Amino acid sequence: MPPQIYRFQPNEPQPRIYSDAMNSTLGFQRVYVVYSASDPSSLENFKSIAVLLDIDARYIEQTSIERANTLQRQHAYLANPVEIAELDTHARIYAHMARHDIQSALIIQSSVDMELDIKLRMASALGDIPDPYDMLFVGRHYAEPTEPQVQEMMTFLRQTNSSDPSAQMQRVWAKREFASRKTRVYLSSFPSGISAYAIGRQMARRLHHRLRVRMTFDKHDLDFILADVAMVGLSIAYSMSPSPIAAYTTRHGSDNQLLTHSALHVMSLRQDDPAMLSPYKDWASMWT
Repeated sequence: MPPQIYRFQPNEPQPRIYSDAMNSTLGFQRVYVVYSASDPSSLENFKSIAVLLDIDARYIEQTSIERANTLQRQHAYLANPVEIAELDTHARIYAHMARHDIQSALIIQSSVDMELDIKLRMASALGDIPDPYDMLFVGRHYAEPTEPQVQEMMTFLRQTNSSDPSAQMQRVWAKREFASRKTRVYLSSFPSGISAYAIGRQMARRLHHRLRVRMTFDKHDLDFILADVAMVGLSIAYSMSPSPIAAYTTRHGSDNQLLTHSALHVMSLRQDDPAMLSPYKDWASMWT
């Protein structure tokens, strides 16, 4: 059966606003899932996760490369077509949020896996996050300097990187403790490799008005732009640690990330066990 794809409607009725992370939209008014028509397996995997975890998502097809090439010519956008396709897709989501006064939304790439207890983790994060905030980064590929316990763990991994049995046992227990640490939110510095993020109404409105203008003088991709507005103080942005959503690909040699209890793994939709993986892509060599 083909996926039920959400089409933006000009006079869509307004749903009530949610705030409980245990509901089907994870504590936000909407969940948007961006998928690529060239990667149907990721979309099907996410739809399986959504059924398992009772997540109500709107599926948005990413702008095609052909359309991105046209936009590049029409508007003199500086990014490459792949990046323009992503930027345009998210710009359409911001426009929809602005038109329909969507209070908050979680935007996720379809090529992800997530923790089985994501609703509990989101409840913990949303209960701790200061108000107001503009963005919450929920899935990241890389660690941040301001992330709690990260610098200490990096130092420990470097100091115990030896074949000594005692050091190896210390590493095993330290990695288990780090992987199972309590969910926290912290003021984001420069998030990188964003696979899922939440955005509030005011920030969506600002991006709706400014993103396409920025694309005419800035060649960077969406990942950099979201991180940049957080770093320079143009938004109040927080990150979750550890990330309950991680990018996932079946490509050979890919550096997938740690999840303690993977939704895809429990459904036998992925062969590797992400509980054995590094929490961040740039930690892969230190984590082994």
